[in-house]
Amino acid sequence: MLVIGAYKAGTTSLHSYLGQHPQIHMSAVKETRYLTSRGQQAVPLDPLALRAFPWPVKTLPDYEAQFEGAVASAQLCGETSPCYLAFPRQSIRGIKEVVPEAKLIVVLREPVARAYSSFLGLVRNGREECFDFHRTLEYERDGVTRRRDGSPRLNMAESFYFESLSAYFEHFPTEQILVCLYEDWDAAEPKLLTRVLRFLGVDDRFQPAMDKRLNRVGWPRSRRFHRLLHSPRLPLDGRARRVLGRLNNTTCPPMRPE
Repeated sequence: MLVIGAYKAGTTSLHSYLGQHPQIHMSAVKETRYLTSRGQQAVPLDPLALRAFPWPVKTLPDYEAQFEGAVASAQLCGETSPCYLAFPRQSIRGIKEVVPEAKLIVVLREPVARAYSSFLGLVRNGREECFDFHRTLEYERDGVTRRRDGSPRLNMAESFYFESLSAYFEHFPTEQILVCLYEDWDAAEPKLLTRVLRFLGVDDRFQPAMDKRLNRVGWPRSRRFHRLLHSPRLPLDGRARRVLGRLNNTTCPPMRPE
């Protein structure tokens, strides 16, 4: 089973909820990105896109190791990698080579809200140096890459799902794909989770712990401290940066209506 996207549409929470189910074993690494990595060997990614992502699982034995240790009651193994929707040509090739019969779950989100959430997440992680969402959209339109890592801005591009979804429906039977809406999930999580569990053919009466939403975004209270925190010259490991970043977080500003 694969949760293939979309970015910033609740996939981290879904990965956690599914991993709590006694009949499901989720990968130890969320976002292995292996099937995209495998497919891009034959259908290369753009060098900028390839450089923009870490690729934590690079070989088939390492991928299979993600699912070792499953309890006896587990009927399904699964993983979550939103890049599978973002890079359909490469990912579909990898899926067909490794797990062609896997059930595919995709969660879609209202495009502008998803793009804004993506922007907030990139600011939080120190990858986006521009703090003006509307300006980043202009930069994206004009092909201006980020100074920090040279990666392209794709906030709106990744909110256009039609071509990616169409590719999946062209290569896999309709009954193998479940499409959910983030807005429905946000309003009635137990009902949507029941739908997902029924699609997977496991006990749909199971209720995981849903007391907190994972991967929440924040906004830097002090931009100066934020820039210092994410400076490559500052000798801090990732965990220390995250802890200090949370201490500097405040409520995200609402998106301007225009």
